[in-house]
Amino acid sequence: MKRNFVFLLVVLGLMAVNAQNLFAQHGHETKEEPTQERLFGKVLESGSFEFHLRSFFMATVNQGDLMDYSTWGTGAGLGYFSPRWKGFGVGFSGFFVFRHYENNIQKKDPITGVGNRYEITLYDVHHPANHKDMDRLEELFISYQKEDLSIWAGRHHFESPLLNASDNRMRPNLFSGISIDYTPSNFHFNGAWFTHVISRGSLEWLPVEESFGFYNTGRNPLGEDESYKHHVESKGIGIVGVEYLKDDLHIQSWNYLAEGVFGISFLQATGTAKWGGKVDGVWGAQGFAQTAIGDGGNHDPAKAYILPGEKSYGIGFRAGIKWPHALLTANYLGVSNHGRFLFPREWGREQFFVSLQRERFEGLGGGSSFMIQYDHTFIHDKLKVSFGASHTDTADFEDVRLNKYGIPNYYHFSGLVDYRFDGFFKGLDLQLLVVGKKQYANQVTPIEYVINRVNMVNTSIILDYRF
Repeated sequence: MKRNFVFLLVVLGLMAVNAQNLFAQHGHETKEEPTQERLFGKVLESGSFEFHLRSFFMATVNQGDLMDYSTWGTGAGLGYFSPRWKGFGVGFSGFFVFRHYENNIQKKDPITGVGNRYEITLYDVHHPANHKDMDRLEELFISYQKEDLSIWAGRHHFESPLLNASDNRMRPNLFSGISIDYTPSNFHFNGAWFTHVISRGSLEWLPVEESFGFYNTGRNPLGEDESYKHHVESKGIGIVGVEYLKDDLHIQSWNYLAEGVFGISFLQATGTAKWGGKVDGVWGAQGFAQTAIGDGGNHDPAKAYILPGEKSYGIGFRAGIKWPHALLTANYLGVSNHGRFLFPREWGREQFFVSLQRERFEGLGGGSSFMIQYDHTFIHDKLKVSFGASHTDTADFEDVRLNKYGIPNYYHFSGLVDYRFDGFFKGLDLQLLVVGKKQYANQVTPIEYVINRVNMVNTSIILDYRF
């Protein structure tokens, strides 16, 4: 109710501003106020409004008699962002969603007892039966910018290789706290401390420690029934990032601290090799190292997010060629068998070279993946077509120490067609995404580890409009 009240105030406020402007245009303003009294209002009037409409259809077809799912929803949002006054600015935005149609997304599969995985995250995971009250206040911040320095305090977006918007559902992840950007010359320094998170598939802002376990917690590495949901203790998330960009070279280093739980460092370098003519080479290398901090979030190992002393390492490579309007790459990722790579799915989607939509590597240890991707743009870069295919080996699905979610070895295929309109419909973006995953033919897997994981096809049709 409180959220609805705040959102209503925002809408009424915007209506009042528009009404004031309309009356002024039609000569209903009879008294001219002193310039000094109207200055602040004039500054606010010159701010910018952003309207966002998003319509999303998604369907998953599983193998044989396993349950299939589908849904269609539409959402709209409005945001206001003030101009800067002496470097300061404010902004806020809200969004609401309507669920038009659904098929099975609130039901458990009668054969396996497993629930829906993909479609439900378009709406409200905490309250799957919620059809009517799906609105949320998203951004609410004050910012300061001067030359190469900017500071953001409050609820706002943040992007990095691991903690990010993960904007491939109806709504993105956002974070509440403070972030600082400093960009002198070829360097870019980032620092942030966040205390609250709102995840895609959620309407509620949660303290960081309550955001652990928002999605499926997987299997306990000790083989116990207990999970870390509602049991992790953490004061917040700290991030420090340093980037260097010059010509065709981009180097970035990111360090993440989940206070009292884990620390992880991520390093990446990418570049272009000029071969002459219209064809160039591209290359990249990335790696991460992770370790538990203290007791991993809880003094009871069965309730900790990461086991005390657990460590994980990974390394990735990219090589490819690009020419005008096209890019072909071969990509690799290997994760050590010392422990699982862990980074809460509630905080973002990892951006490894091998990453394809509708699957992650979080929760895996002792595995590797090889992926080939081809991207091509047409019609003055308005139409983009992308194809990817990967081959991923995981630890044995019965190995709870290295395979958190019981993912079998699989092939992964992804096809995306994305058209960005111009002219009269500028701001409109239409996407078709088809993803298929298939387990290895010689692997015998219990059916509960097949549904929504492998031997399935997921299709999304997304219409996005911003102005």
